[in-house]
Amino acid sequence: MRKILLFYFLCPFLLQAQCWKEVSTGGVHTIGLKDGGTLWSWGRNNQGQLGTGENTTITNKIPKQIGTESNWVKISAGNAHNLAIKTDGTLWAWGRNLDGQVGVGTSTSYFNFPQQIGSDTDWEFISAGDEFSLAIKKNGTLWAWGDNAFGQLGDNSTSDKNTPIQIGIATDWSFVSAGTEHSLGINKNGELWAWGKNSSARFGINTPSYSHVPIRIGSDTDWSVVLASREHGVGLKTNGTFWTWGSNATGQLGDGTTSPKTSPINIVAFNEATAIAKGHQHTLVIKKDGTLWSWGGNATGQLGIGTPLSPTAPGPTLTPTRENTFNNSWVFVSSKITHTVAIKSDGSLFTWGNNIGGQLGDNTQTAKSSPTSVSCPTLGLDDIAVKENIMVYPNPVTTILKFKNTEDIPFSSIEILDITGKVLLQQNFATEINVENLANGIYFVRANGGDVVFQSRFMKN
Repeated sequence: MRKILLFYFLCPFLLQAQCWKEVSTGGVHTIGLKDGGTLWSWGRNNQGQLGTGENTTITNKIPKQIGTESNWVKISAGNAHNLAIKTDGTLWAWGRNLDGQVGVGTSTSYFNFPQQIGSDTDWEFISAGDEFSLAIKKNGTLWAWGDNAFGQLGDNSTSDKNTPIQIGIATDWSFVSAGTEHSLGINKNGELWAWGKNSSARFGINTPSYSHVPIRIGSDTDWSVVLASREHGVGLKTNGTFWTWGSNATGQLGDGTTSPKTSPINIVAFNEATAIAKGHQHTLVIKKDGTLWSWGGNATGQLGIGTPLSPTAPGPTLTPTRENTFNNSWVFVSSKITHTVAIKSDGSLFTWGNNIGGQLGDNTQTAKSSPTSVSCPTLGLDDIAVKENIMVYPNPVTTILKFKNTEDIPFSSIEILDITGKVLLQQNFATEINVENLANGIYFVRANGGDVVFQSRFMKN
């Protein structure tokens, strides 16, 4: 684990700006992307899924930064592995890898920090399933790797793959979702496709029981978003209508029954949905008015509707129920197995549901049945020891900023960051850097030296 040594703390009033851009729920962990492009994680780490390089016995109950980079743009959490894309189009993965789902050519049990997958720089869309991965390149080609026991990779086999393989020859894929044992996808024509295991009609059709290659579902050409859960699916069409299908044992389809549906049904009440999410046995929707609704299984409070968790676990909720603790300003929601995360329009993050591994990020391991606020973290300060080990001069500075550390460690790279953590300038093997073109204000310098990161603050005049 890298030891970060800090000279100055951020001013408190600077820490309350827009925070979270996107958050993705894993099995018993969560990863998040902040507005400044930094990557964070919290929860269980038994398979290295937090990506912080720490021992797998570590459980982080609050968000912790993954590395020091601020050029992450897309994330997706699987059961115990994760995918992420950087601004340069490179693809990265970490966590559990027994089925090759990290995609780096081995079946090593796990990786506890991000690994680059190949050298391509044209990755555009990612989806991490339970133990497999799907991705789309900018040219519209579809790629898959990891567990393939049910043909969920779509390569007409049931053999696991530990590097990305292209699925078919089509170059018109626009959206893909990796579930537990099956996959759903949409092409640029708005057609819905499915492959893998089809028990409970999770494809949106009753037969076949399996398909090892993508097969088209229905004849509609207006699908825009589809999400594959364990045994049910949810989706939006371009006309704003909301649809569900598959298993309905806990009422997760939202039609007020527990009867399965072998083809997509329209849930009219949510035809103006702006965001949707699915858990293993529950569903959540944000409406155009910013209200958040949920239904289905609720054993650990994952619906967020305040149902008491004791003395007995709450049963399923068959009727869509509104979360009414906060104002109508929800914009993003994500759920996987039994915990949920959501973001409000001001960038604040709230979590609820199962918390056995600290996956809610609220510094506890207690389940919550109502949204709980998660503090906005700052540049990895949670584990930082304060030490004056780097000289930054002149300070304030006009043009050339110079550096010197008291431990005589060469700097492999120097980075200048703004107050959100976004890297503005970078130079390798240097002892000074030109900041003349920066606007006047407060900035941070981060100097990487071996396994030590030196950090300080300076003023640009």
